[in-house]
Amino acid sequence: MNERVAIRVVSIFAILLSALGCDQSAPASSSTRKEPISEWRNGRIVLGSPSLTSGIPGDGALTIDQIRDWLSTDGIHEPLDFVLPVGLVDATELITIPHDNPLTRAKIELGRQLFFDGRLSDFRTTACATCHLPEQDYSVHGVMPVSALNPPVCFNRLFGGRQFWDGRAESLEDQVEGPITNSFEMGTTPDECVARLRSIEGYQLQFQAIFGELNFDAVSRALANFQRALVTGPSPWDYRRLLSQYEDRAVDSLSPEERLRVRQLKQGVSVYSMSESAIRGEALFFSDRTRCHVCHSGPNLTDEAYHNVGTGMADDEPDLGRFDITQNEQDRGAFKTPTLRNVARTSPYMHNGQFDTLREVVNWFDRGGYDHPHLDRNVRPLNLTRDEKRDLVAFLEALTGALPPVETARLPQ
Repeated sequence: MNERVAIRVVSIFAILLSALGCDQSAPASSSTRKEPISEWRNGRIVLGSPSLTSGIPGDGALTIDQIRDWLSTDGIHEPLDFVLPVGLVDATELITIPHDNPLTRAKIELGRQLFFDGRLSDFRTTACATCHLPEQDYSVHGVMPVSALNPPVCFNRLFGGRQFWDGRAESLEDQVEGPITNSFEMGTTPDECVARLRSIEGYQLQFQAIFGELNFDAVSRALANFQRALVTGPSPWDYRRLLSQYEDRAVDSLSPEERLRVRQLKQGVSVYSMSESAIRGEALFFSDRTRCHVCHSGPNLTDEAYHNVGTGMADDEPDLGRFDITQNEQDRGAFKTPTLRNVARTSPYMHNGQFDTLREVVNWFDRGGYDHPHLDRNVRPLNLTRDEKRDLVAFLEALTGALPPVETARLPQ
């Protein structure tokens, strides 16, 4: 099965990263949300900071002189010394970065350009961003799929190894070839993609300086770097749960840094508070009754594993999912658990885009999905009340954190 979506030209807008820290504000032109940002913590760059995705400095068309100046900037070719946004600090152990492709500013910026460049596609109109829309948190809401699969979001992929709903790509680097060669997406070939990039001087300069040559492996590595820089900022739930860790601590037992953190978290809770309904939904989500947290586990709210939850199994030709890769009978109809971060902004839902709203998703699991021999044992009728369903949706909405603003227009000419 291919992850195919209709070609659609879209305009791209950025949204601002929300994080703890200083009073600096992003330029009004880069965001519709003016929130405090903090690019540094203890001398290390916070992943998701605006400067990592805001493009090569300058205005108007990206010129060769600007690219040359950028490539000579101190430190941009060095491995990035980074920390995670506050809401994801406990996800450090989940970070997946190949040893031969460390994050650097230069590679992130090159990957950013490639991500928004339609010239990589057959008709020079379809970019990665055509189906992963930044203004819709890298989802495809409003773009009707032309196959059974709904493209997964591409943020927080720093915390996963295998890619796609069925895990057929071992890494973000391996994932790149799929959409570029798929005739229903970008519809070209690795060789043609490289040939087009070689015809653009600005790309030639960057690939030579960063990778030593321009080939498809370098294209894949640059795009993977950019995607790993797309991480979610803290959500209302993060502020609340992190502050709760200090509830039993006496003030005089806190270090100066911890006291500062508590003040910041309290401010976050005050500004981005959870409703009483969301708080009830949180308790329900993590209860033994619903067991939502069994699959949507960890700081990124996914176990990165594959489960059959019944979607797509009622069709005449049911979706086989992970089974197509492993040929393991237990994987029949199983698809990867998606992150629930920013889920309120990333409809449609499920691997096949079956549901448009979170209420529909909750109703599906409340019914126990679609009966199937390989249905995951945690999917069973829940008999939720109307208010409990409303509370679960409110909690899911409280998992929304801002993504970094991103420059979309400045590309090599």
